[in-house]
Amino acid sequence: MADHYDTAYMEDVYDKGPYKGARISSAGADDNHSATAALMHAFPLFCELSRAGRLECDIWLVHLTGEEFPSDCLGARYLCERLVERNLRIRTAPEKWHDLSGVRVQGVYVLDMVAHNNDRAPDIFQISPGEGDASVWLAYQAHLANELWNRRCRRWNQSGSRRGKGRVQRGSSAKTVPALFRHLELFGQIRLPWEPASTLFNTDAQIFSDAGIPVVLFMEDYDINRTGYHDTHDTMGNVDLDYGSALVAIAIETVARAASHTPLKFD
Repeated sequence: MADHYDTAYMEDVYDKGPYKGARISSAGADDNHSATAALMHAFPLFCELSRAGRLECDIWLVHLTGEEFPSDCLGARYLCERLVERNLRIRTAPEKWHDLSGVRVQGVYVLDMVAHNNDRAPDIFQISPGEGDASVWLAYQAHLANELWNRRCRRWNQSGSRRGKGRVQRGSSAKTVPALFRHLELFGQIRLPWEPASTLFNTDAQIFSDAGIPVVLFMEDYDINRTGYHDTHDTMGNVDLDYGSALVAIAIETVARAASHTPLKFD
């Protein structure tokens, strides 16, 4: 389960004129602190599943850097190179390393921008697999998790403190706790690599696919022309907490589901 935690430049500052603006990093609330928050919330849940013996494989939470231009997915490329060459190791202390050269990655779920609900086509997100049948199997787990979430939402919203609640309103501050809102049903669209609506090509997920590693991209219904993409408006004021929390819950359930089953073997 991976995110990227670097940020783009504020293009609305830099693009005021030919090379006149300052190359200042954007806030990156949606792109991509939303995914980083998802990994942080996933950690204790996966630890609980591991302690209970319910996982058939390890789950790695990987923070990738260098995704934004001009780095061109530098972190993902480095990780894929180590996996392909079978020489991956991680530092566990200043002078200690843990050898992971024998690890075989069953699949990767990349989260990239998961908290902005498209105003023109609301409540949709993309499940975009890379090339190959194994990637489609990973996408199918996401579809099942999405269906499960939507069924549970209907029950949860009819009882307890969520009963009668409406949609969340976008806020302007990360310090303000929003009023309780209803759980949001989402509609995940499986978008295969050759479909124009898939934005796999523009993310770290493409690097894993190119390396032959099964991968799925979780992403909002991406609108490159909206305010708040690579600019000074990528703040909490452009984040939808009901949408983001639902998508993150589906992503966490998906990873747990995939890690609790033996993936299909394809020739």
